[in-house]
Amino acid sequence: MNVDETRYRSAFLKTISLSALAVCAFSAPAVAQEAEEADEEARQETVIVTGVREATSKQDATFTINTFDQDQIRELAPISTADLLQNVPGIFAEGSTAGEASNNITVRGLPVTGGYRYAPQLIDGLPWFEESEVQFMNNDAAARADIMTRQVEVVKGGTGGILYSNGLGATVNHITRTGGQEFEGGYKLELADYGFVRNDLFVSGPINENLTYAIGGYYRTSDGLRDVGFTADQGGQIRANLLYTSDDDTLEVFGQYHKIQDTTAFYQNVPFQVPAFSERGTAENPIEIQPDEVFELGIDFQDGSVLSPFNRLFTQLGEYGEREIDLADGLTADFDMFTFKVSKEFQNGWELSSGLRVTNGTNDFNAMFTGNDTTSAERFLNARYQNDVVGPAFGQALRGECDAAKLAGFFDTSMCEMGGFVGVSRQDFIDNFGIAQSVGAFALDDGSRIGDDELLNFLLPFITQSEAESASFDIQATKSFEFFGDHDFTIGAYASDYSVDQNFQSSLLVSTMEENSRLAELRALDADGNVVGPSLTLNGAILPGFFGYTSNISAQGQAIYALDHWELMDNRLKLDLGVRWQDQESSVIRFDRNIIAGSNLTPASVVPGSDGDTTADDEVFLPSNRRASNNEFDGFGWSIGANYSVAENFAVYGLVSDSFRLPSLEDLNEFRVDDSRDEEQVESIMQYEGGIRYYADTWDTQIAVFYNEFSPRQESVTFRDFTDPTCVVNDGVPDINTCPEVRESFERGVENLGIEIEAAWYPDFVEGLEFRGNVVFQEPEIVGANFRTVREIRENDVVVGFEFENIGEDGRRPRRLSEVMLNVEGTWDTKPLTGYPFKPYARYSYFGDRFSESRDVDVTLYPEYFHIDGGFIWDFNEDLAFQFHVSNITNELSFTEGDPLFADLKGPNGATNRGVARPLFGRTVRAILNYRF
Repeated sequence: MNVDETRYRSAFLKTISLSALAVCAFSAPAVAQEAEEADEEARQETVIVTGVREATSKQDATFTINTFDQDQIRELAPISTADLLQNVPGIFAEGSTAGEASNNITVRGLPVTGGYRYAPQLIDGLPWFEESEVQFMNNDAAARADIMTRQVEVVKGGTGGILYSNGLGATVNHITRTGGQEFEGGYKLELADYGFVRNDLFVSGPINENLTYAIGGYYRTSDGLRDVGFTADQGGQIRANLLYTSDDDTLEVFGQYHKIQDTTAFYQNVPFQVPAFSERGTAENPIEIQPDEVFELGIDFQDGSVLSPFNRLFTQLGEYGEREIDLADGLTADFDMFTFKVSKEFQNGWELSSGLRVTNGTNDFNAMFTGNDTTSAERFLNARYQNDVVGPAFGQALRGECDAAKLAGFFDTSMCEMGGFVGVSRQDFIDNFGIAQSVGAFALDDGSRIGDDELLNFLLPFITQSEAESASFDIQATKSFEFFGDHDFTIGAYASDYSVDQNFQSSLLVSTMEENSRLAELRALDADGNVVGPSLTLNGAILPGFFGYTSNISAQGQAIYALDHWELMDNRLKLDLGVRWQDQESSVIRFDRNIIAGSNLTPASVVPGSDGDTTADDEVFLPSNRRASNNEFDGFGWSIGANYSVAENFAVYGLVSDSFRLPSLEDLNEFRVDDSRDEEQVESIMQYEGGIRYYADTWDTQIAVFYNEFSPRQESVTFRDFTDPTCVVNDGVPDINTCPEVRESFERGVENLGIEIEAAWYPDFVEGLEFRGNVVFQEPEIVGANFRTVREIRENDVVVGFEFENIGEDGRRPRRLSEVMLNVEGTWDTKPLTGYPFKPYARYSYFGDRFSESRDVDVTLYPEYFHIDGGFIWDFNEDLAFQFHVSNITNELSFTEGDPLFADLKGPNGATNRGVARPLFGRTVRAILNYRF
């Protein structure tokens, strides 16, 4: 432990000690206000505003909805939006292991594509950005809960797909606090044992009898949930709003400004190894990861990271020349949001409401991804490129194979044109870089050698700058009337205009794998250890300007929709009938990064082949190959939902809906769309659901049974056709790079049958005790996804031919999805029994096993895992409270996601196989002080 860590932990413990003294001081008089008892009627009348035209009770909804108020959010103590949503049955958030932002969630078995594709994030009923899936700009970038968040509501299916864009799986609405006629405020200080300090503050109140205000936000700094060795998270947000209400309550005008400027670290996979295996995993016999047989490869699972102070800086080359990248810049969201909403009730019974949101800003994505090449320095260059003498660079340069010098993006013909390395003979290379004597090829940035047994790996930093703009406008007209019952009929129109300009570039770095990983240089040394010839790296980058693209994507959309809320049988039967039509017009201009004329960026002052040269700048991927497309798509959806109140505390509901999703900006950017098949690029889901809600004196139950049929957009796989007669053949083996590319299309549908059970128990034999939880059982299954790829045939690690390999996914479980998910929580407000305002709580979460991929080759199964969180809340009085919270109390080791394991990728000693996966965060401790005034 270093001096700074010691000081911080000491200060943290002092804070907890002082808080404990404050507990004694404030609780001695026993002046804490007793918490309001949650009785049956209050639980039944939980009001929701998402998925409905008028505020209604949760019990009366014709769809599944989950809510989190301020007290529930406080008790759950989520570190991110995904961490909060993980408590919603049917949503899997992969442990929120990417950090405070840019996490992935899945909803009811819909295929995992990353991010929030099927779960758009709204703020006060409007999307903060119209498109919920943008590459390198996840939809949680600016949807952050803080002390200004009054409630979070999650709608699954039903009218969520009618009232909102892209609500195919779930719609998440973050509802902001507004002011009232009494001045109030709040302050929250939160500390954690990883250098985390966060301040939340809000104030609200009246300006006059008609106008109120609220303003607040947060600011936070942190060393990071994983030890990166520098400030990982820094920044915050502020929200300020005004609400005008007329004297007769028929007119409301709402305006809000929302500014977020926040930087967070991104945590990706870390390397690991398992006992060696020789056969590929199959559906019948998958490679099963056993937690007690998983070993580290240089990086600690609980709090380690491939990021460190010594590899955060590197040089990148491109069309701009040279720039230094600092990965401490992390994921930086810098957005301004302006919102204006108005609603007016007219005497003729009509009500008109509208909302406008304009968002503009930037989102920088600076993240380190991990290669699956961790092995000893002695084996490193041969680890994946075993058909070369000592790896692609050295092997091709030695053999002078200028025609075949381009392999997997490594190095073009420049090394051969140089005639190899100046002053180093072929035998020198073999002597110094042979498999058994490769130690001389590696050095740290300070020139010291890297030992044979030290671990090296390729790292892929993804560097992206995004400029984004979005405008969304919604207008609704509602009329209440009687016709065989009571109707609230709404017709609405929606329009959006949004765009993203992106510049994405990767690099390929060589780094050690250890607690503080360092960049490595690849150098040739003579027999005396002197550097000869050029380096293969530039400040640790073997490819400082790798793949990527620049793109400009813009889209405009229009929608019309109608929703009728119909109540019959003395309002015991409630029906929601809705339809939505929406279209999209898009324009894309994209330049892919490729090796083209002018890709050699060696400075004129450097002598090629000298020891002052580097081959790393000989092949820089530059924007080229302009591609442009203009597309139009449209979709139509409908929903029918019903809720019948059997008794005052018992209701049954059901729905049938057909929702759709138009192509995302990521789809458009990746050119997965084609004008000739536009109807095959609109996704849809048929959803059937039925359930019950029951509220008793001491027991609440909600049960939902659902069946989904997901129809996907068309996908494609591209491969080289080695059977084509135009291929160049050498020694009977086709040169695969000379064979024509073939594109074949397929579709990956998903069917899922599941049940979600939520329950809460308030036993009357122990006052203040409460248990609540939820469990999900589901059986997602892929339908109709079969395609083929090309596989190498090797003999003695030499490619001797190729063969087609059929990949079957039909009938398999989609990747990274659990069949069983469970959350159980217990809390006890001890004051009614003891007189002390002390509330301990604990939560157990369980997730079943998951496949890394759904295809039927290299099948890898990651194990089930659980984590336990807990703590206590002490209400000193009605205004002041202290909370102590521990996440992952048992320091559970598990992977929330991971790549497949391959039989031919061996560990450093050859007795293991290696892989990469993202671990659960280790144990963390937090102390939180809340003050209301």
